[in-house]
Amino acid sequence: MDPEARRRHRDACIPKARRERGLRAIEAARKALALQAAEGNDPRASDRAGCKRGDANAEQHRHNREWARGAESACRDRAWFLREVVPKLDGFSLSQIAKATGLSLAACSRIRAGMRVPHPRHWDNFRQMLDASPRSAERFSL
Repeated sequence: MDPEARRRHRDACIPKARRERGLRAIEAARKALALQAAEGNDPRASDRAGCKRGDANAEQHRHNREWARGAESACRDRAWFLREVVPKLDGFSLSQIAKATGLSLAACSRIRAGMRVPHPRHWDNFRQMLDASPRSAERFSL
């Protein structure tokens, strides 16, 4: 069978389709959690989950403080990230973004969709990923 016959989207349409599929998956996960919570079986409400969440949050705050101590003052902000980085993420899979940045697949999905901007300490990882990619013909300066 011709591999082209199995394709659902043209190359130009893949980023939009990928983004839409990711947003549908996020919505389905939210609905499933809401249903579990309504039934009194919310996995996020357990003591163990709360401890894990608290430990993870404390560690992220520690990383942010360490980054802030050594951060140079740069003229990059949320608008810069949304304008210069997010459009270029369409050429990467979620697993590629997660591997390059150390962020979760869910966070990478929201970032690629433009729904979330990561902490600035992650921005250099995004820049390195984009600069190292032969697909990313458009370079940007930091």
